Amino acid sequence: MNLHIRPSEPDDFLEIAALDRIAWGSNSNSEFIPDGEHVWRIWCESALMFTALLEEQIVGAILAFPCLNDTFCIHKVFVHPDNRSQKIGAKLFEALNKELDKLQKEGWLTVSPDNENARKLYGKWGFTHETFYKGYYRSYEDRYVLMRKASK
Repeated sequence: MNLHIRPSEPDDFLEIAALDRIAWGSNSNSEFIPDGEHVWRIWCESALMFTALLEEQIVGAILAFPCLNDTFCIHKVFVHPDNRSQKIGAKLFEALNKELDKLQKEGWLTVSPDNENARKLYGKWGFTHETFYKGYYRSYEDRYVLMRKASK
């Protein structure tokens, strides 16, 4: 497997936007999850983003954007369904966490309370502080907000 993780580039945005729609297609709230091409263009240039390439094809991405409270929100991480279970998501998190540590910034993300597997994985990557929010997005969408402190 010839996997390469690199910072995202502005020219990646159309391929990443298309992959966003594919990667979240089977999610129970998939109509709300994919983001538009215009915002992917901005994020590829202005946010903290990494792209996973397999044989020069984009198969995954991770995105964190800066917040007013001086933290970074990890908004998205996704891998093409055909390439899951290959540790590509882990490699994307490793790249992002390394950069957050370099910047000495905390990162945070949200996860469904029902998604025990994701919560365990996030815990392995240092997202250990959990706060529960009832109706975080919609009245029926509870979430945990998980925080990760920067390593020194």
